[in-house]
Amino acid sequence: MRVRRNFSLSTKALLRHRVRTALAISGTGLGVAALIVMVAIGEGAERELMTEVEAMGSNLLLVRAERAEPLIGRSSSAGLVNTLKPADVEAILEDCPAVERAAASFDRNLQVKYGILTTRTSVRATASQYELIRNFPTRRGRYFTPEEDQSGQRLAVLGSRVAASLFQGVDPVGQRIRIERVPFEVIGVLESKGASLNAGSDEDNQILVPLRTGLRRVFNVDHVTLIYVQVRAGEDMEAAATQVATLLRERHGLDRSEPDDFGIDNQLLVLQAERDAAASFQRLITALAAVALLVGGVGILSIMMLSIRERRNEIGLRIAVGAKRRDIRTQFVVEALFLGGAGGLTGLLVGTATAAAIRRATEWQTAVSGDAIALALGAALAVSLIFGVLPAQRAAALDPIESLRAE
Repeated sequence: MRVRRNFSLSTKALLRHRVRTALAISGTGLGVAALIVMVAIGEGAERELMTEVEAMGSNLLLVRAERAEPLIGRSSSAGLVNTLKPADVEAILEDCPAVERAAASFDRNLQVKYGILTTRTSVRATASQYELIRNFPTRRGRYFTPEEDQSGQRLAVLGSRVAASLFQGVDPVGQRIRIERVPFEVIGVLESKGASLNAGSDEDNQILVPLRTGLRRVFNVDHVTLIYVQVRAGEDMEAAATQVATLLRERHGLDRSEPDDFGIDNQLLVLQAERDAAASFQRLITALAAVALLVGGVGILSIMMLSIRERRNEIGLRIAVGAKRRDIRTQFVVEALFLGGAGGLTGLLVGTATAAAIRRATEWQTAVSGDAIALALGAALAVSLIFGVLPAQRAAALDPIESLRAE
C-alpha cells in the first residue's frame, strides 16, 4: 500500500511538469539508444566475423608459396625452390599426423566463354577435397571426384556469380564452356559465399576445375601457389603448423641458415586478431555510450534537485502530518527510477529502430540481443538510482518547520 501511494504521488508530481519530465526521460533515452546501437554494431560485426571464419573452413592452415630472400654472400640462394609442388600435398597427408585433409590450389584470372557471352573470372585448379576443407558445397550438381581429377577430366564447378552472369536463367549443369580455348563441361554450381576473409576476393566469382587438368591444360605449370590444410579436430594448430613446416623444409632441401620458401597462415590467429580488433572497437563505443548515459543521469539529478526546491512545502507538510523520512526518501527514489525506466524503454525503442535502419541502409550487420537489452535497461535504472539517491537524501533531511515557512 505504501509503495503504491508513493508511486501515485510521484506520478502526479512528474505529470505536473510534463516538459521537465520529458527532458529527463529523453536524456536517459538518448544514452540508452546510443548504448543499444553501439552494442548492436559490435555484436553484428562479431557475428559476421564468425560467419566468415566458418565459411573459410574449420581448423584451417593456409600454406603459401613464397620466394626465399637471397642470402648475403651466397648467389646460389636465388635458385632455391620458391613454389610448392602437388607432391608436397601427398607428403603432408602421409607424414603429418595432425593433418586430416589437404588440397593444393593454383588460380589465375582468365577469360571464360559460353555461347556469345564472355566474362573474366578467377579459375582455380584444386582437388575434390576442397569442398570439405573449405566447407563449400554445391547448390546444384556436384564436385568432380578424385578419380576424375587423376584422369584429367575437363570438368568445371561454377561460382554462383559466374553462373548467373554467363547463363542468365539457363541451367548451367550439363552445358559446355570454354576457359581460354579449352572446353569444359559444367557439373555443378557452388553455394553463394561472398568475400573471402583473408583476401577480400569474391568467392562467388570463380570456377573450380580438377587440379591435374588445370595445371596441364589451362595454366601449363607444374607447381601450385597454395595448399589448404585441415587439421584434425582436437589437434593443436601450432603443433600442426610446425609439422607441416618441418616437412616442407626437408623436402625443399633447406638448411638451418636458409629461410622458408613458403608461409603458413593460421586461421585461428587471424580470428583472434580480428576478435581483438573488434573487442577494442566495442570497448571504445561502449565507453562513448556510457558517457551519453551518464549525461542523462546528470539531467535526472538536476531535475530532481529543482523539484525538491519547488516542493519544500509539500515535503514539510507530509512530515508534519506523520510521514517518516524514509517515506520521503522512497518517494523521490521512486521518481528517479520512474524517469530512468521510462527513459530506458524509450531508448530501447529508438535504439532498436536505429540499429535496424543502419542494417537496411548500409552494409553493416547489427544484432540486438537479449543481453544487450538487459544491459541497457539495467544501466538506465542503475544510473537513475545513483543520481536519485542524493536528491532523495536531501529531501528526507529537510526541516519540516523551515519547509512550511518557505514560499
